[in-house]
Amino acid sequence: MIKLPAQEFAHRLLISLARQIREGKDLDREKIVEWVLTDSLDKNDSQYDFWKTRIKKRLDYLLAEEDEEALLVRLIEDACSECPENAPCAEVCPTGAIKKDEEGKYRIREDLCVECTLCVENCISGSIITRSEFAQVASMILQSKEHPVYAIVAPSFVGQFGENVTPEIFKGALKEIGFTDVYEVALAADIITHHEAEIFVDRIKKGQDFVITSCCCPAFIKLVEKIRPRVSHLVTPSVSPMIALGRILKKREPNCRVVFIGPCIAKKAEAKRPDLQPAIDCVLTYKETKALLEAGDIPLDGSLGQEEMKDASHDGRIYAFTGGVTAAITRAVKRLSPHLEVKAVYGDGLKECNRLLKEYEEGNLDANFMEGMGCPHGCVGGPGTIIHSELAKKIVQKHAREALYAQAMDNTKAKEWQEQYGEATDLHSKKVSLK
Repeated sequence: MIKLPAQEFAHRLLISLARQIREGKDLDREKIVEWVLTDSLDKNDSQYDFWKTRIKKRLDYLLAEEDEEALLVRLIEDACSECPENAPCAEVCPTGAIKKDEEGKYRIREDLCVECTLCVENCISGSIITRSEFAQVASMILQSKEHPVYAIVAPSFVGQFGENVTPEIFKGALKEIGFTDVYEVALAADIITHHEAEIFVDRIKKGQDFVITSCCCPAFIKLVEKIRPRVSHLVTPSVSPMIALGRILKKREPNCRVVFIGPCIAKKAEAKRPDLQPAIDCVLTYKETKALLEAGDIPLDGSLGQEEMKDASHDGRIYAFTGGVTAAITRAVKRLSPHLEVKAVYGDGLKECNRLLKEYEEGNLDANFMEGMGCPHGCVGGPGTIIHSELAKKIVQKHAREALYAQAMDNTKAKEWQEQYGEATDLHSKKVSLK
C-alpha cells in the first residue's frame, strides 16, 4: 500500500496531538504542527506553506466541537482549485456526490453523499477531512480509573498492526495504553446472526419475498436511505454488532465508556444517530489506533504481556469480508428452519449494491436475501485499514478457523451474555430514517 504525503502528514498529526494530550498540558497548536513537518519538509521547500496550511486546518477540525448533524466528510474551502477534472476523489465516489460547481470548485452534495469516505484516502492534496474523535479518546483513556473505558474491536482487526501482532498481543497493548478491557465485536455478531436468522425465517414464512440484511454496514444503509428509499421496508431492524455490544456493555456497567476500533470511518456517523445513542462513545479507525499506540510508545512485541481473547465463533469473525455475513446467517437459518431455502446475493462495494437493488426494483433479481457491503471486499477493504484487503481476508479466515466454536448459535459466551444482558437490551433500531 503506497502512502501518499497527505496520509503520512495526517498520521504524524495524530501522533503529535496524542503526545501533547498525554503530557497533560495546554495544547500548543503551533508546536503540534511544527513537529508534523519536522524531518518531512524543509522550510524552504515550495510545498512547505501548502502543507502547513492543510495541517493547521486538519488540527482545527480535530479539536472543533462536533456538529453531529453535519456530514461526516468535508472539503477544505477553496482547496481543490488545482485538482484535475477527473479528480481521484470524484472518480471513486459511488454515488456521484463530488462534482465541480458553476464556479469550477469541487463540492460534496449532501443529498447524494452516503458517507462511505472512500474519497478521503483518494484525495491527493489532503483536502477532504472527516470528523474525528481521536482527541476525545486520547483524553478518555487517561481517566479510565474514574470511568471504565472498553475497546471493542471489529472482526477485521487481526493482522492490521503487524504480521506478528497476535490478537493477544494487541489486547495487551490496548490495556497498556489505558483501556480497561477489550472485546471482540464478533461476539455480538454471533448474537445478531441468530437475531437476523429469526427475522428472515419469520418474514419469508409470512410471505415476504426479499429480505435485506445490513447489520454491519452504515454506508449501505445510507445508500438505501438516499438512493434507493423504495426498498427501505425490506431492511431488517437489527442494530449492528457494534451497537449491540455497546448496549450490552452499558447495560452491564452503566457508567462505562465504549470505544469502537475498526476499519470504517462511516461508523463514526452511525454511532451518532439519535436512535442508536448512547451505545458507542467514540470510534477510532485502525490508522488512528496505530497513531495512539505510537504516541504512547507502546511496543507490539508481546513484552507487555498477552491477554486471551476468545469471545467469538468462526461465523462471527467472518463478518469481516464480503459474503461472510451471508454464510453466517444462512447456517443459522438452516438450524432454525432446515427446509427453508436461502437464495442469497451480496453487493461487494456500493456500486454493486446499488446495481443489485436496482435489479430488485425492476423485478430482475432472483434472490430472497441480500447482504450489502459498502467497501469492495467488505470491511477488510475499509478506508481505515492498514494492510491490503486480500492479505487481510486470509488472516481473518485463519483467525476464524481458530475460534472455539464454528457457528454463531454454538457460542456459549454469546448465549450467556444474551441471557444476562441481551434480553433486557434493545437489539432493534429504526435503522432507515428516510430523511
